[in-house]
Amino acid sequence: MATLTELPAFLSPEVAADPYAFYRRLRAEAPVHWDAGLKGFLLSRHADVGAAYRNPVFSSRNYEIGLEPVFGRSLLQMDGSEHSRKRALVTPYFRGKGLEKWTPVIARNTAVILERSIVSATERAASAFRRGDVVDVLTDFGYYLPVYVITDMLGLPHSDYDKFFAWYTAHVDFLGNLARDPEIDARGRAATAELWEYLTPIVAQRRRDPGEDLISALVTAEIDGESLDDVEVCTHITQLLNAGSETTGKTLASMLTHLLSRRELFEAVRDERALLQPAMSETLRLTPPSQMNGRQPTEDVELEGITIPAGSLVMLLIASANRDERRFADPETFDLARTDLTHDKAFTAASEHFAFGSGRHFCLGAMLAKAELEHGANALLDRFPEMDFVDGPPQWKGLKMRSVEALRVRL
Repeated sequence: MATLTELPAFLSPEVAADPYAFYRRLRAEAPVHWDAGLKGFLLSRHADVGAAYRNPVFSSRNYEIGLEPVFGRSLLQMDGSEHSRKRALVTPYFRGKGLEKWTPVIARNTAVILERSIVSATERAASAFRRGDVVDVLTDFGYYLPVYVITDMLGLPHSDYDKFFAWYTAHVDFLGNLARDPEIDARGRAATAELWEYLTPIVAQRRRDPGEDLISALVTAEIDGESLDDVEVCTHITQLLNAGSETTGKTLASMLTHLLSRRELFEAVRDERALLQPAMSETLRLTPPSQMNGRQPTEDVELEGITIPAGSLVMLLIASANRDERRFADPETFDLARTDLTHDKAFTAASEHFAFGSGRHFCLGAMLAKAELEHGANALLDRFPEMDFVDGPPQWKGLKMRSVEALRVRL
């Protein structure tokens, strides 16, 4: 068993630069590892992460500290019947016929963004995408698409994109603030205050005159005969604005990075779109945008011969589990022909990777993310079949949230 002196600190620059090398060591030497800087345990193997997700003893109530200050008391930290009842309020919008309703919205917004017929005040929105242009796919397209879609679902204006982008960026920074930097903490809290001030009159208007949007559904919903109050409604909206906005755009950029890094893969997917599904699922396995989730056991738990005391912080290392050589063959390779990952389950609760979590807190918006990725990727491949890197493969950055920093391509 490795000791603290043999392994680098989880929050060190060395690990941030290459977390996957650190995770390989954890899986081999210390699959249940106490990190003094984090003040918590790290679970790195696929079997242990899966077991923790499935075991109700591993509660998400630790989000009271790590999430509630910016989201409010959200679905992510609820357990049991409370979680089931409140999740049921929004679930119909994100699956089956409820999701089908939004497919034309996704298609329309994809075209709107590529044609740059958008109303955001940002300078980068000035002109349409054309072949030969140099663009950053992440900031000029990837971030816009999920924000435009969720704001349409909520009945909020596209013209406030810059505000939404600033708020959720501050929230994402807050969630990734494992070192507890007070300035990042303060920015996250301030963003929530501004967002809720923005939402308050909108929520009041929807109570007076509800429409067909998701905010109207929230303000008119009842649980056990009681309506949601404004704080609960704003909490739901905050979670919905944040949940897919950052991660979907980064997944799209990461997938294109993998494909363009091996030109034959890009051309294969471009020419045979059935390969888009394995490209998406391999991206989620190999480079999930959200690389870990926190849990807190409600009683002592033993894993790999180590006792984890009740109340401890336990970090489920999704990115490590998804590369576990005990579960996946040649796990560091992006492989469109992989046979140990069921690609058509990649966006379902039966997925064999953990990019969307697992168990009772499996990501509500997974199928929406799939639809956005499919529309976005297909549109880019259709319009720009010769796209390629401008300055070579981009750099990857981040620990809790990790993706390429930018994706500059010539279309």
